[in-house]
Amino acid sequence: MNVYHRRHKRRNALSPFVLFLILVVLATAGILAYFRFIRFPLKVLAKTQTIELGSNIPAAASDYLDGKAAELAKVDVDISDVDSAKTGDYQVELEYEGRRRTVTLIIADTVAPQVTLRRQPVITVLGKALAVDSLVEDIKDASDVTTSFAPDKPETTYQPSELGSFDVSVYVIDASGNQTVVPVQVKVVEADQNPPQFAGVDAALLDVGQSFDPLDGVTAVDEIDGDLTPDVQLEGEVDTSRTGAFTLTYSVADSSGNEARMVRTVTVSDPFAHLRGANVITTTGSGAASKPLHAVLEYLDLDVRFMGIVYQDLTTGDGFVINPDNQYRSASTAKVFVNMALYDAIDRGVYSLDQKIQYESSDFESGTGILQGMDLKIPYALSTLADYAVIYSDNIAFNMIRRFVGRQETFDYYESIIGHPTNRTNTSMGAADAAALMNELYTSDSANFQHMLDVMRQTQFNDMLPRFLPQGIVAHKVGFYNTVYHDIGIVFDGDKPYILTVFSEGLTYPSDKIATVSKLVYENR
Repeated sequence: MNVYHRRHKRRNALSPFVLFLILVVLATAGILAYFRFIRFPLKVLAKTQTIELGSNIPAAASDYLDGKAAELAKVDVDISDVDSAKTGDYQVELEYEGRRRTVTLIIADTVAPQVTLRRQPVITVLGKALAVDSLVEDIKDASDVTTSFAPDKPETTYQPSELGSFDVSVYVIDASGNQTVVPVQVKVVEADQNPPQFAGVDAALLDVGQSFDPLDGVTAVDEIDGDLTPDVQLEGEVDTSRTGAFTLTYSVADSSGNEARMVRTVTVSDPFAHLRGANVITTTGSGAASKPLHAVLEYLDLDVRFMGIVYQDLTTGDGFVINPDNQYRSASTAKVFVNMALYDAIDRGVYSLDQKIQYESSDFESGTGILQGMDLKIPYALSTLADYAVIYSDNIAFNMIRRFVGRQETFDYYESIIGHPTNRTNTSMGAADAAALMNELYTSDSANFQHMLDVMRQTQFNDMLPRFLPQGIVAHKVGFYNTVYHDIGIVFDGDKPYILTVFSEGLTYPSDKIATVSKLVYENR
């Protein structure tokens, strides 16, 4: 029995070799776990970094770690606790697939203030105290600063005790103790007998309608009191809406009572007087649009009698108009307000975009469009017809929409936007009417109206307003019929969008001239 028991225990005991294998497996697993879950696989460049107060906080993984780009892309950098506007030690957290490291970021102020003086030398009157702030034009520093005539105490005034020239120092110290010392030359005189000096009051020549600020560029400086520009008094005014010579008188006095007076002549002329008698030509808003207006008038000259033009800056409201209320046969520009009437009804829940309507024989019209070559036996969605009416200027799509919505209903909508009755027989429109439609499209929060503007960028007819402009920035709709040529739209010129509507009848080379007008407005606005 004892022998058997001992043999049984030997059969169940682990052999040294098996134990060795188990230890190898466990060690390998531990090593793999270390590399997979514990060890950070990217090298930390530095455990502590220092950046200057007010600088941009490094936010890329490569600012803190060294490694392959593919691995760095997996790192999440958390700098939310770092305030670059305040000195101190901050922690930047780096996380890579659940593993974390921390880098200390020290925000320090080591740069002394940058100081610019107002003028040199400083002239003052005996017995008059100089304020230190009056000597300094500008200070650039990332923290608050103090200015003084002494390095170790807040002496903010300097009292000259005798005549002559002296050197003093202005001390500018920031919150971290960084110091800039600026030498100042001071000349002390017995009395102030010199008046202030004006600049920027030369005679000026303006065009009618040109924007003019009589104080723009005007300065007044006194050798003792410094800049007196805010104290300048103005007498007289300039009316740029009419021609003539206007007189302006500028005056200012220093603290010693010395007064300076300057008389300025501003002449307003009208290089386009020969066009105004038979045409309505004016700037709107502040008059700042006189430059593009003059460029257009110089180019068109007598051809303005065949045209109606409205330009409106959608940011400032400034613009100009040329015969804005002259009415023309609208041609295909009518497709704009008919589409808008449809979208308005859809927004009110009267119809739906996916609603389909059937073509009728009365809808047929030759000319522009693609439906005349397609299967007209099938119904078409209102959304499709509306897009076709703009992109391809499709006459059949337009007629189907107008019939469906109602001819009179579309005119009712149109007149509600332009604010006056229109010729419903020939569907008349003017440049001001078209500008009102464009403004409604631009300012509306309707998603359908915004879609329409997007579609107007895709139109197949780009020979007028967009021809000389960067591609894709013009949302517009053309219209032409016999000698009638129009183009109306919005130019999305970065953060300076504007409306431009151009109508013409009887103009020679109308497409070329409308395209050039658009180019001149774009280049001179």
